[in-house]
Amino acid sequence: MTDIVTVSIACANDAEAQTIARLLVEQCLAGCVQFHPIHSTYIWQGAVESAAEIMLTAKTVTAKLPAIEAAVMAVHSYDVPEILAQPVVWCSESYAAWLHNVLEG
Repeated sequence: MTDIVTVSIACANDAEAQTIARLLVEQCLAGCVQFHPIHSTYIWQGAVESAAEIMLTAKTVTAKLPAIEAAVMAVHSYDVPEILAQPVVWCSESYAAWLHNVLEG
């Protein structure tokens, strides 16, 4: 296992997703951020809600997670944004080297 993780962040729309993705990359908190259109069904304030969203997948390392949470919370439109980290079990040596280099700034 590596120290590399992927972080999923659900965004309200493309503009918010673009803002967050750019912020994470510019601050060297993520090496790459991908966008995925999704549709979510969830409970919010006691009611079942449904919405089109943009899911971001950011590639980073565990040491950056607290800073990622702080950066996302500072600009996200949701009161409780989805910020989930998943460990990467394996990664090519070349990608891992590139990612670590990029995240060092």
